[in-house]
Amino acid sequence: MSGFWGNVLASSVALLILFAIMGVVYLLYTRSGMKKKASYFEKIHTELAPGHEVMFGGGIFGTVKSVDGDVVQVKVRSGAVMDVSRYAIQEIK
Repeated sequence: MSGFWGNVLASSVALLILFAIMGVVYLLYTRSGMKKKASYFEKIHTELAPGHEVMFGGGIFGTVKSVDGDVVQVKVRSGAVMDVSRYAIQEIK
């Protein structure tokens, strides 16, 4: 009986070690992706200037008219000018 339980215990320990390694790899992978995404958005928000074509997270496109701190005035195709947060901008075209 002790031989059987010894094998079960060894298998359980090996499985726990495998799960721990997979967890560490997952954390490292997600952390590097988050750093890339943060640097991308930091670059977008610092380069934002009048005249840039931008896209919002909801898929709305427009042209930056002015930047005043965290508020950006964006002109959309209909001619309307919207005040939006600079952090709502997802992409500069």
